[in-house]
Amino acid sequence: MSATHGGTRFRHGPWHESATTAQVVPIGGGTVDHAAVAEISNLILSLGFHRILTAALVPHDQAPFLEFGYQVHEPLRLLELNLDPNRIGRSTRPTRRMRRRDVAASLAIDAASFTSFWQFDADALDEAISATPTSRRRVVRSDRVVLGYAITGHTGRTGFIQRLAVDPDSRRAGVGGTLLTDGLAWLHTRGVEGVLVNTQPENEAALALYDRFGFVERPGGLAVLCLEVPPPRLRSAHSKETP
Repeated sequence: MSATHGGTRFRHGPWHESATTAQVVPIGGGTVDHAAVAEISNLILSLGFHRILTAALVPHDQAPFLEFGYQVHEPLRLLELNLDPNRIGRSTRPTRRMRRRDVAASLAIDAASFTSFWQFDADALDEAISATPTSRRRVVRSDRVVLGYAITGHTGRTGFIQRLAVDPDSRRAGVGGTLLTDGLAWLHTRGVEGVLVNTQPENEAALALYDRFGFVERPGGLAVLCLEVPPPRLRSAHSKETP
């Protein structure tokens, strides 16, 4: 974590253990403006990275990054739900707490469900679980086989579907609906009033599931931004070639 001279705090580090790509996440403290973005970006580049990815940002938070030279790398659709307990319904299958022995199978399902950029590894799974002060992790199993998993969390009265993935061979069998119903019911017991989830624009199965439960799209969505600069050696060579 680093703080800029203006007091804005950022969490940053290698993205998926990459030696060349870093991730930066604003975490409060001060205003995320052009000066703060410039300071943290230059700090990260000075550490030897030549590619920086942001967290998924709403349009307002994207502005100073875009002004500095970041570009949209991965857009996301942001969906929201006003939580009405009368619309939650009941799960059609039992769920249970994700245990250590379920992690490998859950990550395999994740890899089969998302494009490479969005796939979780063990560290990303832990980050999703700890992203909110309180979270719930559940799996649906058939005998000893994990069919799907979900991570749900909340901060105050706002809930988040952090992750939901179903094995491709088990789709259209009620697994996703069971996991979502379980998460929404748990959020209701915690006093949550609104729920947010994001998904890739091309993830039609997920969009259909959330639409069925009453989620609606929030205008503007989210986007992961990217700043790329040539490695120092290439920058130096380019400068020599420029008349």
